[in-house]
This record gives sequence, structure tokens and C-alpha cells, in this order.
Amino acid sequence: MNFHVLTLFPEMVMNGLNTSILGRAAAKGLLSFEAVNIRDYTLERHGKVDDYPYGGGAGMVMQAEPIYRAYEALSARFSARPRVIYMTPQGRVFTQQIAKELAAEEELVFLCGHYEGVDERALELIATDYLSAGDYVLTGGELPAMMMIDCISRLVPGVLNNDVSAEFESFHDNLLEYPQYTRPEEFMGRKVPEILLSGHHANIEKWRREQSIIRTLERRPKLLEEAVLSKKEREFLEKARKERQAEAVRTGCIRKLRETDLECVMRIWLEANKEAHFFIPADYWQENYETVQKLLPQAEVYVYENGSGRIEGFIGLADCCVAGIFVDKAARSAGIGKRLLEHAKGLRPELTLHVYRENERAVRFYLREGFRTQETLTDSDTGAVEFLMRWER
Repeated sequence: MNFHVLTLFPEMVMNGLNTSILGRAAAKGLLSFEAVNIRDYTLERHGKVDDYPYGGGAGMVMQAEPIYRAYEALSARFSARPRVIYMTPQGRVFTQQIAKELAAEEELVFLCGHYEGVDERALELIATDYLSAGDYVLTGGELPAMMMIDCISRLVPGVLNNDVSAEFESFHDNLLEYPQYTRPEEFMGRKVPEILLSGHHANIEKWRREQSIIRTLERRPKLLEEAVLSKKEREFLEKARKERQAEAVRTGCIRKLRETDLECVMRIWLEANKEAHFFIPADYWQENYETVQKLLPQAEVYVYENGSGRIEGFIGLADCCVAGIFVDKAARSAGIGKRLLEHAKGLRPELTLHVYRENERAVRFYLREGFRTQETLTDSDTGAVEFLMRWER
């Protein structure tokens, strides 16, 4: 596989790529790296490749002509115009799946910007893909390009001494890698897990899969949405998730709302209302979003913060009326709503609330918590039937 990097700093690129595993793979002919110096293609006698931006603004912009000429000279050597990847925070965030896709190419070109960026016309003419290393800004595209080349290269057959490593490290089946250990068996009082010393390969493999699931749940839970798991592994995941939620509830705390909590609290409010009140048009909640956002800081609101400092629910009070209890979808069924309500019961001798009749889950929850229906009403705003419920100490 052949990598070509259009850059202003060819030494930086070549020094980084021609070392360690990639350098050895290049020596074997499995990979090839080329850094094309964009300065070699400028027509300006002093080697200038940038200029001030039209319309004003800080910094300089890389000119279109040197970039375009460098690319044209490069692509003239191939039978087909190669794929050109532009490094930019505005692009898709690079992932292992994208790496697999790109590893199928024979020729890949990476365009590295600098200063305030690249003249848009150059991108319109040559760029086929826009990729980002993450939601942050670097001084240039060389480091992201080298990172992506490293990731893609590992997927080329023969680059790694053990090809299984490329398949079964982090992100295999959308799971993070399990913990690794080597000699000695004990270090600073910490021992290697006994299962890894047992020699029982089936049990070791099962333990490793379970550790991958736990680690992904703890560090990158969103990856689990597309994880490839067996039925037993999904059961293990649900058990681990419930145990983690229960532990979070035990170690979490309830405190008053802070201004910095508002964005998170409003997200929970909107998502919870849309899901629980499926019988009310979603637009209703969106239309009331700004009003609620302005009123919340003035109200008596308590948030539940888990042991990791993440807000997972909140309760609003207006005198003795519960304005609402809302829990993040990912943290439900862990007792957070109950803890918030118990906190409110400790503050008031009696509580009342309105709950929509069709929100059956909420109605059952309040009945379990000692509330009794006092009256059946119709909400004038939504036209939905609601119960007025009351609890007293």
C-alpha cells in the first residue's frame, strides 16, 4: 500500500513514518511512504505558498495553485486519480471502521493544511474525503495524517508480525481491548488475575470478553450500541450495567442546581418528556424548551450527581408541588427517581403533583411511593387527561 502526503514539512512526516513497525514494513516492501513538498510547486520565486485571506481576518491561508500543481504532478503517475484526504476538524472523526475502508485502497493521498487553512478552491478541485483526528485544533495536518497512516497500515497483511493482533485489539466487535499482563506475576502488591495463569483457554477467552465489555461500559459506553455480542454476553452486559448503576446510586449525591448544570439538565428534561409523553406532539416540548430553561434557575431544583460527577436526574419543587422528576435514559431503573423523591419528602410534610394518565409507568411509580389520586383533570395546554396526586408524611 502506498501513502503520499502533501505537506510543507516533509522531514517531519518521513522521520515519523520510517521508524519502528512501519519502517520495517516499508523495508519489506509492504508499505511505501512519500512526502511531497508543496513548496516545490509554487511559481513564486521566494517559495511563498500562503497569503492574506480575502475579506480580512487573522493569519494566512495556503494558496490553491501550489497545492493543485503538486497534486496534478502526483496523480499523473497513476492510471486513476487517487483518493485525497484533507485533515480538518470540520471532517468526519476518524474511526477504526474508516481505517478498514481506507486500507482497501492501493494509493492514498493526505493533504496537510497549515496556518488558517487551505484556499477552498483547492479542496473543491482535489479533496475527496474530510477527516478529523478529534474535536480540537492542531498547528497542522501532519500529526493527524501520520496517526491515520499508522492505523491504516496495521490492517495491511504482513505489517504486524502477528496478524491476529490487528483484528483483536481495541474496537474489535466495537469493544475496547481487555487488560493485558506479563511477568512478574506480582508487582507492587498487585497480582496477575488467577484465570490468566490457569492455562484454561476457553475460560481465559470468556474472561477477556467480559473484561472488554466492562471496560467499554465504563469508558466508552456509546460503543456498545453497535457491539457484536452473543446472547449470553448481552445478559452479562445488562447485569454489569445494573450493578454499575446501583453502585453509582450508592456513591452519588443530591445537591442544588448550579448554573453550569443547566445544559445537561435541559437535555434530560427534553429527552424524558418526549419519550414518556408519546401521546403529546414532540413539538410541544421543543416549543417550551426556552421558557423552561429560563425558569429553572429561579426554581427549587435538586440534581442527582453520580460518583463520577455526572448528572443523571433532577427534581423540581414549587412549594409543596413536585413540578417533575426526570432521569437520564441511560441511568433508569437504578433507583435515582426514588432517591430524588425521598429527598423531597424529607423537605416537605406533604407533596402534590400532576401526572398524565397515559404515562402509566410514572403513575405506577408514584402509587408505589405512597401517593394517592385526588382528582382527575384535563390539562388545558395539551388536552391530555391528568391525575392530581398527593402524599403526606
